[in-house]
Amino acid sequence: MDYKVIKKERVYQGFFGMDEYVLEHDRFDGGSLQVKRENMERGDAAALLLYDPKADEVLLLEQFRIGPAARDDNPWLIEIVAGMLDAGETAEQAAIREAEEEAGFVPSKVSFLGRYYTTPGACSERIDLFLGLVDKNHPVNEGGGCDDEQEDIRMLWVSRETALDMLAEGKVASGAPMLALMLAFGWKGVVDL
Repeated sequence: MDYKVIKKERVYQGFFGMDEYVLEHDRFDGGSLQVKRENMERGDAAALLLYDPKADEVLLLEQFRIGPAARDDNPWLIEIVAGMLDAGETAEQAAIREAEEEAGFVPSKVSFLGRYYTTPGACSERIDLFLGLVDKNHPVNEGGGCDDEQEDIRMLWVSRETALDMLAEGKVASGAPMLALMLAFGWKGVVDL
């Protein structure tokens, strides 16, 4: 299977960019298909679930998000430390930097959990997920985010069990914390078959 880009044009540039593509790709039946698609370009990100193994607690963050607000849904989402990669920075470096900025912690150990595309039908953003070990009683600063990034973050230490219960109850509605909790601690499923 192969594809080729016939045309790419930047059609919008703001906080994010929007590119229009005309491309041709192979079909599963052996033919080919020419399509026009828009792609939101925002760069890649890293997300990190902070965990204190002695207390068996995770740090969840709560902050306002425009996506749910645009749908008239609850815009204050339960999330984990996350942010965009800066130029020349690895995903792990970005995750550690964001942990200090948003939560006030520098993990003693960081483990890679996985990688995923947020919305592959419309966006090229890819997120690398990590688990970071910390001692919740020894932050390096207050965290809370960066004023110049207009962040307003509430931090919530909860037991690992409570975090998984919140996930099962639908109280975690953002992809990164859902996946990080499941990848780090396993998942039993929410449906009895």
